[in-house]
Amino acid sequence: MKMRRRFFLTMLLSLMMILSSACSSETGGKDAGSKKSDKKEITVWSFTNEGEYAVKKYMEQNPDVKVNFQHIPGDQYQTKLRSALQTGVNAPDVFATEYGFVRKFIDYPSLENLSDVSYNADDLIGQQYEYVQAIETDSEGQVKALGYQGTPGGIYYRRDLAKQYLGTDDPAEVSELISSWDKIFEIGKRVYDESGGKVHALSNWNAIGSVQSGNVTSAWVEDGKLVIDPERMKVLDLAAQAKDMNVLAMLENWSAGMWAAMQSGDVMFFPGPTWYLQYVIKENAPETSGNWGIAHGPGSFSGGGTFYSIYSKSENKELAWDFIKFYSFDHEFLEQLAREQAYFTSNREVNAKLAPELTDEFLAGQKYFEFFNIEGEKVHPVLRTEFDGDIDTIFSNNMESFVKGNIKTKEEFLEKFKAEVKHDFPDIVVD
Repeated sequence: MKMRRRFFLTMLLSLMMILSSACSSETGGKDAGSKKSDKKEITVWSFTNEGEYAVKKYMEQNPDVKVNFQHIPGDQYQTKLRSALQTGVNAPDVFATEYGFVRKFIDYPSLENLSDVSYNADDLIGQQYEYVQAIETDSEGQVKALGYQGTPGGIYYRRDLAKQYLGTDDPAEVSELISSWDKIFEIGKRVYDESGGKVHALSNWNAIGSVQSGNVTSAWVEDGKLVIDPERMKVLDLAAQAKDMNVLAMLENWSAGMWAAMQSGDVMFFPGPTWYLQYVIKENAPETSGNWGIAHGPGSFSGGGTFYSIYSKSENKELAWDFIKFYSFDHEFLEQLAREQAYFTSNREVNAKLAPELTDEFLAGQKYFEFFNIEGEKVHPVLRTEFDGDIDTIFSNNMESFVKGNIKTKEEFLEKFKAEVKHDFPDIVVD
């Protein structure tokens, strides 16, 4: 009997130990799961991989946060983003839009209103250039997106060609020599003649169009009606004049031929925004370091830009806001971005601080932050609409035909342009 009791007691104790161990293991599993779920996490979508740098820096400062960054390249980005915002299925907490299509999304109710007292973005955007602020607000003036990138432009020029044909490569002197289209065209005609037709002043009509875009004050559509700003029509006259004077190399924009001319020195001037130096000149003419300068031209302009918004139904709004606020307004981070990535920011306070010291060897040591900070203050804000990016494309395609002679007159150009706008956007009133 004693043996039987002892056996049952031993079995009971063993069973209790097993149960205790199981409970302990189960509890430990729950704790581990709890700790895992307690780790703060957001998902960020972008059409470019540039945001990876900011994500890395943000997580270094916030080790308890995981940012899932998804780069979705190509045309599929807008389609996928629109679907996610409209259905809410797998929608990101934070997402990027670009200058060319930000107006297609900014009035969506699925974009969080950052002017709300929970964020008070209005108190922060005063640090940015006025033209950037104009892009960040919806049709009711509420901040719906924040841009970290400053994109004012200038005229990049080959220093060797400037010395040969202008007698100087000093940025201030070159700026004076190219301060109007008449001056540029006269230089272009002379350079073409003296080089035996080898060197042109500009690569194509787009060089004129990019600068002229800074003079436009009207969106393409106002009160549901197509509006053609007179400054847009001036591009036709200027392009026709430039072609007749052999100023244009007639190279396809963003083509291998254009990059080859940049490398060889067959084109003298390349108008472009801040990022043009890093992502166009350096990438396509890597052997020309030190042989470039940047000058003020016939007008101030900007080009492109990336903006981040918060999904209004996100369950992680506080963390999402912390991330995009960090990206656009954390001065320490923005200084790192500027120094390590040679990135000109949208924050005029940071740029002004760095302006006296930041130089680039590709520009022969020119203080490019100082240059762009001046231009950034001169670019005037323009309110764009959801149609502007697409109508820009229609205009550009017809400009190509006009410059190549397939469209003979301005009247024919206008007729064809208006017909295509009406076809693509039947709800827009086209006179």
